[in-house]
Order: sequence, then structure tokens, then C-alpha cells
Amino acid sequence: MRTCLILTVVLFFTGQLYAQSPVLTKAELDSIYQVNIKLSKINGVYIPANITEAFLRLETLTPKDALDNFKNAEEKTVCKKLHFGIGRWMIINWNFYEGSRLSHYLKEKGLLHPDDMAQFLLRTFHRHLNGNDLEQKRIVDELAEARKKHAQELINN
Repeated sequence: MRTCLILTVVLFFTGQLYAQSPVLTKAELDSIYQVNIKLSKINGVYIPANITEAFLRLETLTPKDALDNFKNAEEKTVCKKLHFGIGRWMIINWNFYEGSRLSHYLKEKGLLHPDDMAQFLLRTFHRHLNGNDLEQKRIVDELAEARKKHAQELINN
């Protein structure tokens, strides 16, 4: 009985070890990033090269009535509400964590966090649909300042 119990415990923990993904080194992550930023498709999903292509993809993928609702809503409210919907979709499908040509493009604008990248795209897309000035630099600065403030609050608490 005791041998059976020990064997069960060993098999259980061994199985858990194999189920975990390996920890990648910084060099391995950088290597994956360098490959990803050159790909037009990742996991079968087209990756826009820039903001213009991102807008075109969003317009193509979104039903007309949903686009109208998004366009006609107040910017900050609708972008906040959609962050965990279409925002998460962009983060995951456009590969913002592991890198993609779009995330690299946004990173070069000063957006370093995937959530900020999604929020930037939502806000500029809303402005694009309404024919307003995108004010990209101002949005990047606002998001960077909010990220910095949040980090400082975490340090202080």
C-alpha cells in the first residue's frame, strides 16, 4: 500500500513538471521577438504593419452597427468599456506580449505595455472614425504618464 502511495505521488508531481512550460531566458525571448516583428501572420492571424492597416482590419472585422455604436459613444467611456473585449482581442491576436510588427511599430512610438498599445489603438480608432485629429503623441504621453503614476503608487504602497 505504501509503495503504491509513493508511486502515485511521484507520478503526480512528475506529470506536473512536464505540464509546465519551460522558462525562457531573456536571449530566447529577444530571439522570438526579433522573428515575430518581421512576420505578416502569427498563428494564422494577419498582423497589421501600422496604425492605418490596424484601422482597416478593425473596420473589416467589426459589424457596421457595432462600428456605429463605437463611433457615436463618448471616447474615454467606450474605450474603457471595450478594453477587455476588443482590446484583449488585439493584445492576444496581434501578439503584443511576444512581439509582432504592430507591437514593434507601437513600441517605437513610446508604448511599452500591451494594455497601453490596445488603449492607444482604441482611442485613435475612435478619433479616426469621427474624422478627428488622432493626436497620437498626446495619447502616447498620457498613457506613459498614467503607467508611470501607477508604478509609483505600487512602490509607495
